Amino acid sequence: MNGKELGFTLLHLGINNPDEAAGKKTAETLCALFGFESRETPAAIFVNEQFEVMKKPWYGALGHVAIGTNDVEKAMEYLAGKGIAFDETTIGRNEAGKIRIVYFAEDIAGFRFHLSLLG
Repeated sequence: MNGKELGFTLLHLGINNPDEAAGKKTAETLCALFGFESRETPAAIFVNEQFEVMKKPWYGALGHVAIGTNDVEKAMEYLAGKGIAFDETTIGRNEAGKIRIVYFAEDIAGFRFHLSLLG
């Protein structure tokens, strides 16, 4: 198994903010600068779907990076072989019981990576 078979792709960059007001300001700035659209959720504001502007501190010192894959379980096995550990308390499952999301246990360059099931 290799990275190409797992379909790894960058989904979005999560940007931590100290509070909701700062998160809204960050999102508004990105939209104003680049003409992006936004979509608000209870925890975050997605800007152009490529930035998840958090309304409070979240995983990662600076934020998080979402990596899509066609099979989270196989991707976890593959990355474990490369020394990556996972925070199993962050596992979320879909209706079929397959893992749809899991965060790494440690940051990389200040960002906490997570795997997300594509599709």
